[in-house]
Amino acid sequence: MNAMNKQMKATWRMMVGTALLWAALAALVYVPSSGGVARGAIIACLGFFCFASGLALFADGLKRDIVEQLRRDRHDHAA
Repeated sequence: MNAMNKQMKATWRMMVGTALLWAALAALVYVPSSGGVARGAIIACLGFFCFASGLALFADGLKRDIVEQLRRDRHDHAA
């Protein structure tokens, strides 16, 4: 049960990270056509925030997934 919970947390982090990366891409596409300097700056800042947090969440989820797979393999080989 605990291993499944860790697997679900890792998957959740990767999915949210991917969604934030898509939001950052949408902001990157929208900035040139935003029309105003202030609006473009705000959207660019939000896009950068989405990119940074999405990349961090995705990388953390991927790391947790790899670590859990290694623990499972080590436990299977030890038994």
